[in-house]
Amino acid sequence: MRDANGETRRERNEAFELISPEAEVPEAGHALWDWFWDLRSAQASGFSGPAPLSHQEMLAWLQLTGNLLRREDVAVLKVMDGRYCQVVEEETEAIRAREA
Repeated sequence: MRDANGETRRERNEAFELISPEAEVPEAGHALWDWFWDLRSAQASGFSGPAPLSHQEMLAWLQLTGNLLRREDVAVLKVMDGRYCQVVEEETEAIRAREA
């Protein structure tokens, strides 16, 4: 997410020589990780940040891609999405605080 200067948190951290941790995804989770970002790439942001993925969006994605998910996979994707939305909201608040 970019601030008013067009700068992401990672770019800001690099400018101040701060470390931006990389996500550590276990080998067994690579498919879900990739699928999550594929789902997210088609999701439009709302006025107050990203909207959570709906079941209808997930179903449409499954039909378009031909991927098969178990109930457990759907549950993991929903948790990932919830955390993603939370972190984006926190980042948005941090940007607002910096710009105030």
